[in-house]
Amino acid sequence: MVFLSRLTFARMSKHTNPFFGKESLPADRFWKRRAVFMQTAHFFGRLRNCYKLAFRYNLRALTYVSEGRKYRKKDTRDLWDMRIEGACQELNYNAWHMRDALTRSGVYLDRKVLANLAVTEPRTFRAVTAIAAKKSMDCTEDGGLGLRPCGPRIDVDQKI
Repeated sequence: MVFLSRLTFARMSKHTNPFFGKESLPADRFWKRRAVFMQTAHFFGRLRNCYKLAFRYNLRALTYVSEGRKYRKKDTRDLWDMRIEGACQELNYNAWHMRDALTRSGVYLDRKVLANLAVTEPRTFRAVTAIAAKKSMDCTEDGGLGLRPCGPRIDVDQKI
C-alpha cells in the first residue's frame, strides 16, 4: 500500500459529533485485525490468515499461556524444593527446618539460590547446611529450634 499524501494515511473517526465531547479516534478495524495477525503470525495455514479463525485460536492460545504461567511457577518451585531436599538428605539434615534455621541465623537465602548452591556448589551448600544445623541444635532460649544433633559434622563458630 502506497500513501501519496499524509491525508490519505490518517484514519479519522467518522459519525461523531463534537457537541457531545472531545472526538476520540477509535481503534479502527484495520489496526485491530493487524494486531491479531501479528500475534498469530507463527500459526500455520488458515489460523494465521483468516481473521475469524485467527482471533478464536489466538484467544485460546493466550488463555493457555495465562494458565500455564501459574503451573510453570509451581513446577519450578517443586523442582527447587526437590533439589534442596536431595542435597540435605546426603548431608543427614532435614530440609524442612533449613529455611527457618537459616532465617534465625541471619542468612536470608531463598529457594532458588539454595537450589542453585545445591547443584552447582556442593561445598558452599554444605557450609550453609552446617550453619542451619548448628542453629537447629541450639536450645530454644538461644533462638534455636532445639532439635537433636543432625547435619554435616562441621564445627561452626556462631559468633558472626
